[in-house]
Amino acid sequence: MRTSALLKEPQRAPSAEGKLHQLVRQAYRQGRRLAAPLVGFPACSWMGVSIKVAQQNYGIHYKCIAAMVEKLRPDAAFMMMDLSVEANALGLPVRFPVHDSSTVEYHPVQTLEDLRPFRQINILQDSRICSYVKTVEMLRTGLPEEVLVGAYVIGPFTLSGLLAGAEQIAADTILDPEKVETLCRFSTGVIQPYARALVHAGAGLLCILEPTAAIIGPAEFERFSAAYVRQIIDSVRHTGADTIYHICGNSMHLIEAMARSGVSALSLDSPQIGVNLPLAAQKAGPDVLVIGNINPVAVMQEGTPEQVRSACLELLEQMQDYPNFILSTGCDLPPAVPLENLLAFMETARYWRYNPSKNRK
Repeated sequence: MRTSALLKEPQRAPSAEGKLHQLVRQAYRQGRRLAAPLVGFPACSWMGVSIKVAQQNYGIHYKCIAAMVEKLRPDAAFMMMDLSVEANALGLPVRFPVHDSSTVEYHPVQTLEDLRPFRQINILQDSRICSYVKTVEMLRTGLPEEVLVGAYVIGPFTLSGLLAGAEQIAADTILDPEKVETLCRFSTGVIQPYARALVHAGAGLLCILEPTAAIIGPAEFERFSAAYVRQIIDSVRHTGADTIYHICGNSMHLIEAMARSGVSALSLDSPQIGVNLPLAAQKAGPDVLVIGNINPVAVMQEGTPEQVRSACLELLEQMQDYPNFILSTGCDLPPAVPLENLLAFMETARYWRYNPSKNRK
């Protein structure tokens, strides 16, 4: 189906309330909040293994996340964030630093003819893809039942940017929109089977990572990201999994379009980037959860435990009148985040209680 046809459809309401919504609202009625920091990389440091090993060995990957869950007892646990896995499965060259996340080094698609060889590839037969699916399977089997298991897929616009170059794909939304549509349509077809495999392996949360979309405007975002994210959501809707839109950077100009995509929740970056979470919650509406947005570096890595507690308390107070909120970090955490800071984060979330006597908005 062409995107132009999708754009003529009526705007879609948010997904039917899933397990995540139910847990968030139940917690709010009890005067508390769910908390789920994005903490895969620090777990590698605690276990004394490199990120490279964990991203390529599902047994080590599982042990790192399981150790994090045992130490912190979060309400949800995500596998490690990796924006290169689908591109790597397509054969794009990827650099694998020992102690940092992998990155795509080359963008081979200059013309649509360059897509031809990639159309032959079934990424579900790729070893790294299989490793991530196996990690999720082990997490669902090995973690406590009450901990939601989360998995990541790349967003269609961001994968298109890895194929053709982020700056080029952004320019082409204006200069050559048909090319961008073709790339996004191809990327969606790559992502969908991986998304289904992760969910069937046990992921109750599917987070769609779309950082490249932060550099385009709302109309282009709707056409080249949200329209295709709807197709990804539709491909897993029957499973009951909750879906999350995550954008690194200032996404305030995109909140309404993100919410209209049909996802269950929006995962948003930190205030220092320009994200105002209470305003984002208003823009998203009561039926879409907002997740965030403690600064991963300035607070979680460089701050003291007391500064972490202060930042968490400030955000919890700001969001106290918004039932549709989960406390988290603005993005995935750097490997060097101290365990003491993460314990402070979780303890603050665990013992905070909503005070109805305070002035309401």
